[in-house]
Amino acid sequence: MEFWVHVVDTVLIFTILGLSLNLVLGFSGLASMAHAAFFGLGAYAAALLSAGLGWPFPLNLAAAILVTGAVAAVAALPALRVRGEYVILLTLALQMFAYGLMLSWVELTGGRTGLPGIPRPVIFGWKLVTPPDFLPLLLGAAAVTFLVCRRIANSPYGRVLKALREDEAATTALGKNVLAFRVSLFAVSGGIAGAAGGLFAHYHAFINPFSFSLDQSIFLIAVVTLGGTANLWGTAVGALLFVGVPELLRFLYLQQDIVAPVRNLIFGLLLVAFMRFRPQGIIPEYAGLERRLAGLKAEAAPVGELFRSAARKLAATGLSRSFGGIQAVRGVDLELRPGEVVALVGPNGAGKTTVFNLLTGFLRPDAGRVYLNGEDITRLSPWQRARRGLVRTFQDVRVFQRMTVLDNVLVAVPNQSGENLLSLFFRPGKVAADEKVARALAFGYLQFVGLADRAGVLAESLSFGEQKLLALARALAVRPTVILLDEPASGVDPQWVERMLDLIRRLRDAGCTVGLVEHNLEAVRAVADRAYFLEAGQVVASGRPEELVRDRRLAEIYFGV
Repeated sequence: MEFWVHVVDTVLIFTILGLSLNLVLGFSGLASMAHAAFFGLGAYAAALLSAGLGWPFPLNLAAAILVTGAVAAVAALPALRVRGEYVILLTLALQMFAYGLMLSWVELTGGRTGLPGIPRPVIFGWKLVTPPDFLPLLLGAAAVTFLVCRRIANSPYGRVLKALREDEAATTALGKNVLAFRVSLFAVSGGIAGAAGGLFAHYHAFINPFSFSLDQSIFLIAVVTLGGTANLWGTAVGALLFVGVPELLRFLYLQQDIVAPVRNLIFGLLLVAFMRFRPQGIIPEYAGLERRLAGLKAEAAPVGELFRSAARKLAATGLSRSFGGIQAVRGVDLELRPGEVVALVGPNGAGKTTVFNLLTGFLRPDAGRVYLNGEDITRLSPWQRARRGLVRTFQDVRVFQRMTVLDNVLVAVPNQSGENLLSLFFRPGKVAADEKVARALAFGYLQFVGLADRAGVLAESLSFGEQKLLALARALAVRPTVILLDEPASGVDPQWVERMLDLIRRLRDAGCTVGLVEHNLEAVRAVADRAYFLEAGQVVASGRPEELVRDRRLAEIYFGV
């Protein structure tokens, strides 16, 4: 019986550790290879503070959490400035460095021989020695960790993490500080991994570096992936499967030297099978979504509350940008006055989207300045410009496909206290009140574009025209005073074009300053007050759209005739 309790205890420790990785891998899409290092740091911190300094168990466990969280946040900074496979490489380098340090710093870690004699924890005078003694502690720790992770996952903070996982550029365009979110996430995730390490050290009363090697990081990724990324229950199931299966091999009476190869073979076959037939894992992220969102309703905010009262002026002077010696934009001057619709037109390759990227901060100009209502915003990042009211959409839509329509809009609503971790856990009343307001606003924007009845479905299930409307609703949720729309009427049939143009007119009437890039000249004529004609990165003409369309020279440039 004690053996099976030991198995349960081990499953609980690895559930805690798996949950820490799932926050990073599942919810924000960052494949960290360094979580075994964080696990080991927590274990060594707790062991050294307990054995070397005689700290009591609760104190050294808290210290392990804080130290590991701080180290994870600092160590992650370089990794968060790169993307994709480079994150894997940098966290892999961190893992290998930490593992090498554990092996070589013999005076501190004991090297290959490890650290024996770690004191057993004493809680309220009760010394924990046997697996049954540890079971209540580990059950409680796993439950608390699960609740903390669930609170994060189902919060405005968690919504931003999922948005970052889907599309970092689109999330930045909504006014979200990507670096701040990911640093805080690594701190929380590292702290939880450190807690698992501290519990592991006290449970075994002995640790050595081999428990925190690269193999352990790969093992953790398998636990999370097989169980189901971004599903907390899936992590528990994955830990049960990956910890329980090796223990069952004990009853097959296999020779000791083939147990490890058989275990690795089983794990490999399981991973291949799941990647082939069920890539979402045992429990998918949105298991039971339809049931949870059945009858989803909220009171929509009145239209008058959806828009800021004062439109602002956007201006640029002398904007220039080169790519590899090719001048994409040359000396562009333009002005978007409050409460008007201004279009950028021109042939393909004229530099229209590049100008949008320069205006919104996704590209830095080689020369020139950008002003929002007289303030020089040239050096501000995209998220800082969005917070000042300059918001954009994208030519390729870029909605968050694996999030619901409602969450796509909710994530854009600014000033949500639930996006701050301290408020999330220590000001629940304020967070709940802000969430109610945000939901009313989100439903208001969905109602404005005609998608309120689709709030509970995943964005990937929408048609392309509906995704265009969702992208507009999401941008409006940032409460812009200037909104830049990149080809809002392209790729859809005339019915959708007219619907989009009607919304643009309503935006202008509500006080928004609207800029748009559009190839559909009829749409431009129908909605724009003024237009700038770009050719080879330069403004060659400006004026009312009908005047530009009648200009034979511009027609020759545009149509190539």
